[in-house]
Amino acid sequence: MKVTRADKILIGFLLVFNLALFVKLYSPAKKGSWVLVEVNQKEIERLPLTQNQVVHVQGPLGETEVEIREGKARIVRSPCSKKLCIKSGFIEYADRLAACLPNRVVVRILGESQRGVDTVLS
Repeated sequence: MKVTRADKILIGFLLVFNLALFVKLYSPAKKGSWVLVEVNQKEIERLPLTQNQVVHVQGPLGETEVEIREGKARIVRSPCSKKLCIKSGFIEYADRLAACLPNRVVVRILGESQRGVDTVLS
């Protein structure tokens, strides 16, 4: 099998494309500045990430407790059975989220967008 000029151009294009994709996906993440808490896809709270506080939100299964501390946020307590949302720990970068899907609570960090979803748990 002989490699043609068109094959070489295609290989070169794919290498450049893959390099550009790698640079975009693995660039440093940006710190967030706000915490958005949603229940059933409706905004309940929008809080500064700089202020330490604990927020209680009511979901379909019961109350979920969200903690904001030292520029990070996490779900501390939730009525779901597997508690995966609690095990996901702190999130701090823009466009990251932690979710308790059974209780329909999503905690999202807002700021300059970077890479996509960090954690989705059910």
